[in-house]
Amino acid sequence: MYNIKAAAKILDMPKVTIRSWETRYNAITPARTESGHRLYSDQNLEDLKWLKIQVQDNGIKISEAVKQLHASRKKFVKSAAEFPPSAEGSDQYQKQIEELYNAGAEMDSERFQYLMDLNFSMFHYRTVFFSILAPFMVRIGEEWENGTITVAHEHMLSHMMLQRFTQFFRVFPTNDALPKTLAFCPSGEHHQLGLLLFTLFLRENGYPVAYIGPDTPLEGLGELVEKQDFELVCMSIGHERLLPTAEKYISTLTEAKPDLQFAIGGRGFGCTENTAHKHYIGTTYEDWQHWLDAQAARR
Repeated sequence: MYNIKAAAKILDMPKVTIRSWETRYNAITPARTESGHRLYSDQNLEDLKWLKIQVQDNGIKISEAVKQLHASRKKFVKSAAEFPPSAEGSDQYQKQIEELYNAGAEMDSERFQYLMDLNFSMFHYRTVFFSILAPFMVRIGEEWENGTITVAHEHMLSHMMLQRFTQFFRVFPTNDALPKTLAFCPSGEHHQLGLLLFTLFLRENGYPVAYIGPDTPLEGLGELVEKQDFELVCMSIGHERLLPTAEKYISTLTEAKPDLQFAIGGRGFGCTENTAHKHYIGTTYEDWQHWLDAQAARR
């Protein structure tokens, strides 16, 4: 990992240009120290180097170059739903997943954090979240249900995973012109991985999202939505048994704010039909991008 001074020297770029491309054009997302200082991975430097070539050598505007970079990334990103349900498989990141699992099983939090740092330094952050951490957490859930690991393991690893997501939530600039968004899982739904990934997707696209998390009670939500003027609610359920509960949330929140929009996801909503205010977003990154493009077309 490199600080901005080192990154600027390696790339032969002014620090102000790196900051501008990061904050104004959302070109890259460096990690942050606890004190807020930027840390750039090798992948960040490769991305900046590629952008520099497009702008200086090929005469492409930085905004267009960033669009091309992000488009190329999306072709290689898988969502958690596309991974095999078992940890066994031919996924190219199996080595990284196995290393994380071994550290987690031994409850070696220091090594686990080191391995996450290493992965973020080696790969683009989307690759780490979608192709390494997502299938890793799916495996942890399966091992916990099988009794291979304890609930203490699952809680510790989920907590460290949530910290990484929230760290990235903070670094993306938000666009006040986009809908103010609330994200949660309803009461009874404890699995938040899909919602975390979708919240990351929204944040990297500029949405101001307030993430509440799993098992959120309905009490007080209507008042919150109305007083804080939320325009969009994102909700996820993993099983259709929670569909009546989710529909109750939608009905109650709509009564509180009739023009509220809902983006709903997870396998529990799989058979739900779209309405004027309720949209099923699907389970893959490509589904989410289609939903986002449709939202932009409506504005």
